[in-house]
Amino acid sequence: MIRVYPRKKLDYSFANILSALTMTIVPRLDKSKIINEIENLWPMENVIAGLSVRTIFDSLLTTKNFEKGSEVIMTGITIPDMVKIVESHGLKIVPIDLDMETLQLKKEALNKAISKKTVMIVVAHLFGSRMEMGPVYEALDKRSDVMIIEDCAQAYNGINGYTKQSKTDISMFSFGSIKSITALGGAIGFTMDKELKKEIINKLSKYPKIKNAEFRKKVLKYIALKILSNPFIYGFFILICRFLRIDYDKIIISTVRMVQGDSLLEAIRREPATSQLRYLLYRLTSMNENHISQRKEVGDYVKNLLKNCDIHGSANPTHSYWLFPIRSSRREKLVKLLRDSGFDATFTSTQLIPINKTDKDDNALVECEKYMSETIYLPVYETMSKKSLDKLARVVNDNSKKSII
Repeated sequence: MIRVYPRKKLDYSFANILSALTMTIVPRLDKSKIINEIENLWPMENVIAGLSVRTIFDSLLTTKNFEKGSEVIMTGITIPDMVKIVESHGLKIVPIDLDMETLQLKKEALNKAISKKTVMIVVAHLFGSRMEMGPVYEALDKRSDVMIIEDCAQAYNGINGYTKQSKTDISMFSFGSIKSITALGGAIGFTMDKELKKEIINKLSKYPKIKNAEFRKKVLKYIALKILSNPFIYGFFILICRFLRIDYDKIIISTVRMVQGDSLLEAIRREPATSQLRYLLYRLTSMNENHISQRKEVGDYVKNLLKNCDIHGSANPTHSYWLFPIRSSRREKLVKLLRDSGFDATFTSTQLIPINKTDKDDNALVECEKYMSETIYLPVYETMSKKSLDKLARVVNDNSKKSII
């Protein structure tokens, strides 16, 4: 039997996921008390709990009701759903290129992007890193009318890892199925504005509520995926798919994707099940956050092993390696070599893409497009042995010498 390390570590144990199953069978019915307990984890903040970051963001735009044609500046790399949400409100996106070594917005591009029509900037913290917000605050110092939003869906570092940003209007954190400290869904938003919190919560409370039975179905699916994520079982699964000529890549992607088809707004405009909120509270209060620092140590270890290799965010000191992306000019060949060596590297497993260019020539996403067109995601996480990590780096380095990457 072949051992293959899956592309992503599912951040929950069997004990965790079985607790979730129990909560769907014997739910605690007092939803308001659960939400109050979640809010009390950050007593100095105005906390918003919702189904997803997309849900909170969409509700924010609905609440603000900006004039049609207003401009929203966005980090040049994001997921398509965030783009669709902005466009569904009749707003125009102005994407900003990134320095891919630091994962920081390019200051000059940001300054050029700000116009009289700008009403919001959405800063996405990518791959497990945090962007330095100082340049954003500086650029908007004289524009108090522009909302500053931090999309921290990929950058949760624990209850004590959140640093309050006094000039950010809302910071949003995800606990989706493949995120750090996952609760199989759910999101938290922090805002400085008590009235804005009330307005968003009022909007969220009017959405239809997901039934516990639907969340139970999701839990059962992720129990199966947890079993599948064992490297030996996963390797056997890949062998079977290859024998049957089935594209296992498509199976994995479709299984973990939250929204499929054209039903985005319908899917996100819902309230989480009470059992899901209870599981979110359980995960937030019971999770040992040391594994995030351990993952960072492993990521730094692999980064130091790789030679002549561009690593997204390699110069960002906050990188916690939720994902480990590298560049390869011949990524199909390198992915095949890595998979043949027991590492399920991929370039299709995330939805992260460069935003399509606008009609503003100044907003060409040179680095974003260059890097993302050549991106490979390596399986790098703290449960992998040093021997396996050394082997992974050796495969990449050996093929670098042969001018494959």
